[in-house]
Amino acid sequence: MEEKYLFEKEYSLTADAVREGYKAFQKRFVMKKSYIFTALFLVLAADFIHAAFKNPGNYLCYLLIAVCLAFAAREWYNPRRTRRAIVEAVSGSGAVYRISLAESYADIATVSAPAPVEVFDADGETVEEPLPEPSRIKFDSEYRLDETDICFCLYYGKNVFYIVPKDILSADETEMLRSTIRGSAEADKN
Repeated sequence: MEEKYLFEKEYSLTADAVREGYKAFQKRFVMKKSYIFTALFLVLAADFIHAAFKNPGNYLCYLLIAVCLAFAAREWYNPRRTRRAIVEAVSGSGAVYRISLAESYADIATVSAPAPVEVFDADGETVEEPLPEPSRIKFDSEYRLDETDICFCLYYGKNVFYIVPKDILSADETEMLRSTIRGSAEADKN
């Protein structure tokens, strides 16, 4: 038997919400690796700088210093570039989403998509693509919730990620979302 929803809300994403939400996602899953690789490349560059001082005629050291610094810069820059591209793509799309919260799960669906891309069938006729099915996020051990100043970030594993802006939720709905998550986390511990 399906649980009754505690609440349902429709929303669209602003650039600020996408930026904050994706930054929280990167902080949880991407930036640790990026910091480790940046540090590794900088340590290697320092080692090559030391070797270049010991033997100034070794031009391979200068090349390796440049390569290590370039890789360190890339590790620092790529997450920011990716975040900028995603903010531009998602916030300007005009898509409308719906969150439906129950006691043990949340359903998130696309209500209206941006202007559709033309898809053709075998006869060359335009076919309308259906909206994707709602995604169900179960509040179990793989589920995580991050809260920023302007949004909630719902994660299921490392691959499923949703942003829900706080400004669409009333104070009661915000607390419902928080308490439902706490309740499911405490149930998992027992």
